[in-house]
Amino acid sequence: MRVTLLHNPKAGDAKHRKDELMLALTRAGHQGTYQSTNERGFIKTLKQPADLVLAAGGDGTVAAVACQLIDSGIPLSVLPLGTANNLARALGFVAPAEEIIDSLESGKRRTFDVGLAQGPSARRYFFEATGGGLFADYVRGARKQRKKKSNGNQLPKGEEMALHGALLRRMLHTYPARRWKIEIDGNDTSGRYILWEAMNIRFVGPALHLAPHAATKDGRLDFVCARETDRALLMKYLDARMAGKKIKSPLPTRRFRELRVSWKRSTIHLDDELWQNTKKNKKLSNEIRITVKASALIILQPATGIRR
Repeated sequence: MRVTLLHNPKAGDAKHRKDELMLALTRAGHQGTYQSTNERGFIKTLKQPADLVLAAGGDGTVAAVACQLIDSGIPLSVLPLGTANNLARALGFVAPAEEIIDSLESGKRRTFDVGLAQGPSARRYFFEATGGGLFADYVRGARKQRKKKSNGNQLPKGEEMALHGALLRRMLHTYPARRWKIEIDGNDTSGRYILWEAMNIRFVGPALHLAPHAATKDGRLDFVCARETDRALLMKYLDARMAGKKIKSPLPTRRFRELRVSWKRSTIHLDDELWQNTKKNKKLSNEIRITVKASALIILQPATGIRR
């Protein structure tokens, strides 16, 4: 196959450098084209003829590449080289990179739904989740934490996940429940929330399993929320996750097709990015509509290592 490899060279280790990955593609019988996602204009590479696009990196890298492939008809595969790898796990890529490359030829195609957030002045896709409250401010805090630690030394995955979990737990202790105006499939569910999430997959943030019943090709999203009465349950869940226990979230979930939300002076996240307020008057409320773009992506899953 003609494979376009879009690679974040800062992800992974020495086994996942450009030369090693390209050699693995050649050995598997593929014709590879390499492009670093850290270089400007990497999107132009996707205009070249290809039978498959292979995204090598973490969740941010996969999402950036996937955005360019929506409705293109070109299948996407993933080499999970990040920390949480929430999106790679949801798409079925849990094997080592070399094993995934070796099994691409026998892979099977499937479709994948994508979340869509639309506001008065912006329209954005998301793949993991979008939401407000605790996780949105956690994303902001995690970005600041990464900048402080950007000294070129990459922490082991376990240590980095522990740092993220500790940050989230520390924030939860004093995080206030805020008023959100929310309408789900025409029903008013407004109230005071510590967090709310519209989830496209089962995991969010530092591999937190908040939507155990989320499906990736049913044309719906899962609404997950925590009110003040859920604070102790959420804290207990975070403690268990930080201790390495694989337990499901105790938070309530609800499947939906359309969510409308408006807010003032609060943060919204889409995956690991923040929804920017482009209005000049920041005192005005924001409004967004969250829906699903069904079967927006084609995924080529390798036959090996598929566990969900």
